[in-house]
Amino acid sequence: MSTQTLRRILTRLDDLTYADLKKLKHEVDDLISQNQVGEVIAEREDSLTECPHCCSNDFTRWGFTKQGIQRFKCKACLQTFNALKGTPLYRMRMSQKWLRYNELMWHGATLRKCALELGINLRTSFRWRHAFLKAPSNIEVQPLSGVIEADETFINESFKGRRILHRDARKRGGRKAPKTPILIALNREGSVIHEVVDRNTKENICQFLQPRIADGSVLCTDGNKSYIEVANTRKVDHKRIVGLDNIRVVEDIYHIQTLNNYMMHWKEWMTRFRGVGREYLPHYLSWFRYMKQHEQSDQGLLFAAMTNT
Repeated sequence: MSTQTLRRILTRLDDLTYADLKKLKHEVDDLISQNQVGEVIAEREDSLTECPHCCSNDFTRWGFTKQGIQRFKCKACLQTFNALKGTPLYRMRMSQKWLRYNELMWHGATLRKCALELGINLRTSFRWRHAFLKAPSNIEVQPLSGVIEADETFINESFKGRRILHRDARKRGGRKAPKTPILIALNREGSVIHEVVDRNTKENICQFLQPRIADGSVLCTDGNKSYIEVANTRKVDHKRIVGLDNIRVVEDIYHIQTLNNYMMHWKEWMTRFRGVGREYLPHYLSWFRYMKQHEQSDQGLLFAAMTNT
């Protein structure tokens, strides 16, 4: 609706009786309650305290965007902005479809299914997915403490989405596909850290774990000797579960089965995407972690994206 049309409607409000205004208010309240995206945006508008350009708190309302989002103008730097400035959703269109897109993402829908369901372009579906995944990917996890399980996992290297391959194409029946190593660690409270690395080396494992585990913790690993150096450089108790010894649990409580189950479920969840480019793997790891740590919510990823600056 254009601004002029809205103004014409507003000028006619004086002609309404009290009963008409009451009915109109009920209809408007119902529509507002159904517009959950608008509700989240309105909450962010109310929480704005400073200009995103110069951090001044002296700003005023300055009309609306074409999507109906309140604009503001800073009196210090004279720049205009809206509530989504600085978030991954800034300048994204079709906000009426964001909630349904979040719902599809929660159920692990593929890009093509999201595009078909919402009637959007596949490229748009791709951009939206990674915009909503910026918030889970930017979550800073505090150093793990308590009983910590750490291990590596591997998935087939993928160049999905790239126009140019930096290697010769593989032929069916040829050598096996190279593997991409992923380092993962978690504690019994549910905190998870992960990192995609080029090679599964002692240096990469130490660089990944040493600054991210708290002193006084108990580190449970498999027989990989790289973790010995991690334990030696930090004040942690190291419990090694060596598969060749047919020992899965040490002292009745120390094991890496929780982490193994986590990695198994992540890989099963990943099969629906039929390969993910290496540069996007951290987003998919964070996506899965976010769903594991939060209750199902159609607004979850949407709200997280709006609060991510």
